Amino acid sequence: MIKLVKAKLNQRWDLILPEHRADRPEWKELDGWEGPRLLSMSKNIGKGDVVYYVGAELGEMSALCAKWGADTVLFEPNYKSWPSIKQTYEANNLKEPLFNFYGFASNKTQLIPPKPDGALGQDLTVNDSGWPKCADGEIEPAHGFSELVNEADGLPQIKIDDVVHLMGIAPPTVITFDCEGSDWEVMKGAEEMIREHMPIIYASIHPEFMFAQFGDYAGDFRNWIKDFGYE
Repeated sequence: MIKLVKAKLNQRWDLILPEHRADRPEWKELDGWEGPRLLSMSKNIGKGDVVYYVGAELGEMSALCAKWGADTVLFEPNYKSWPSIKQTYEANNLKEPLFNFYGFASNKTQLIPPKPDGALGQDLTVNDSGWPKCADGEIEPAHGFSELVNEADGLPQIKIDDVVHLMGIAPPTVITFDCEGSDWEVMKGAEEMIREHMPIIYASIHPEFMFAQFGDYAGDFRNWIKDFGYE
C-alpha cells in the first residue's frame, strides 16, 4: 500500500500526496513544474470559482484548486488514476468535486454502458458519494494514460456543455485541460459555455499530437479561441 506524505509543490503549496508523487523532483524546485501556469492559477482561482479540470490525472493540480477555495469538476478516463485522486482529496480534507466523470470530455455526449466483457476491465458506475467505483482501489504508481483517439469506443464521452444542461452542474468559471492531443475536441464540446460565460481557459496544447490524431493545427485552434474574444 502506498503511503500519503506531506509535500510542498514548487516550493509554494503544501499538499499531502502519494509518496511516489511527493518525491517528484520538479516539485522541489521553485516553480519547477508548470510554474507560470500554476502561479497564474493560484492568483486567479479561489472561492466562488467552478473549475472544470479535464485530464485530472492523479489529482494534484485539481486538489490545489480545491485548496484555494474553488469547486471542482473532474474528467479523467484512466481508471488507474481515480484512487490517487480520491485519496488525495480525502487526505487534504478537501470538499469533494461537484461532479466526477470517468471518461472523456469530448465534442459529443455518448454515455455508453460498459461492454458485456467489461470494456478495458472497468466498472463505470459510481458510488453514493459520487466517486467512480474504481476510485476505491489501491493507488498504482505505473498508471499510464488514456487517449480519446484510441479508447473512445470503450468509455463514455460528454460535452462540457452537457455537464451543465444534463447533469445540472454549475457552469465553469475556469476550464483547464491537458489531454494529449484531443484539445480541440474538448473545447468544441464547451462552445456554448465559452460563448455565454467566457471562463478563464488554461490550455496545455500538444501541436504534434493534435495533428497526428485529428489533423488539427494548433495555430487554428488558438485562433478559434481568440475568435470568442480571448486575448
